[in-house]
Amino acid sequence: MKNVLKITLFFLITLLISCSSDDDNDNQPQLIFAGEWSGTYSGGDRGTWNATIGETGTVSGEAFSNNSQQSLPLTGTIATDGEFRATAGTAENGATFSGTFTVDSSSGTWENTAAQVSGTWTGSRIDD
Repeated sequence: MKNVLKITLFFLITLLISCSSDDDNDNQPQLIFAGEWSGTYSGGDRGTWNATIGETGTVSGEAFSNNSQQSLPLTGTIATDGEFRATAGTAENGATFSGTFTVDSSSGTWENTAAQVSGTWTGSRIDD
């Protein structure tokens, strides 16, 4: 009887450990950043941006330039630690954005080497 109880207890403990909820986001820690975001940028150009961050860290959206009065596609990635890199426009003539995201805010710098302008940007989560 003691052996049956020990074996049953062993299987229950193994089952509970293997079903731990801690493992749910191990493969996709970018989930904490996933959602809708928006913000502004300023410096050599001014404008707004909005983006959707996917569950795997992909970033897609658009940035509106007040200088050129046009919307530019915004694409990039976000790492598990919140490090962000994206391009607005094309790699040849667009601006590169870099910075850091937290759970509900973001900030960093941007630069357009072709136009020789740069500045800062900030943003926040809008899908609370």
